[in-house]
Amino acid sequence: MEISDLIGIGRLGKQEPDGFYHVQFSQSYKTILNQLQTCFLIFSSHRVFYVTVVETKTFGQRSYLRFKEDGIAEECKKHAKVIIALAEEDLPDLKEGNEVLSLIDFKVQYLDTVIGEIMDVMLNSMQAVFIITLNDGRELLVPNVEQYVYLTDKQNGIVFMQNLDALLEICTSKS
Repeated sequence: MEISDLIGIGRLGKQEPDGFYHVQFSQSYKTILNQLQTCFLIFSSHRVFYVTVVETKTFGQRSYLRFKEDGIAEECKKHAKVIIALAEEDLPDLKEGNEVLSLIDFKVQYLDTVIGEIMDVMLNSMQAVFIITLNDGRELLVPNVEQYVYLTDKQNGIVFMQNLDALLEICTSKS
């Protein structure tokens, strides 16, 4: 396996006094924290550790991992950037996740009008949630369920949606 075969899912922060490491997951992978059992740590020198996750925790919006192996803290001190990565076959629900993640940058059509574009996808245990930037700059979150998504045109890069009136009324203001 090559480093290029690994999928970066976040960044490793410094070690806390209790032995946990602060982690920042990419938006699309935040929901897999409690499912991690092993992962790769890729250091800026292209050195790679395969490590075992023995415990996870969250405190507010912050996520933490504790590893079984020794020597990680010493290696982290030598490198400013440490990427947390998984092999493609280790990603949970990869088939569904890749399917949904492939819709990023697709246009969103509602009532015969393109209203925005899918900018990102949040994956959780229930369903994926599209993060859509509307043409007017507002952000809209739409679950990937039949209630809202009725057709995906992969050839033309368009997701056709329905029943969005209530969601459009409550979506966030412009950033």
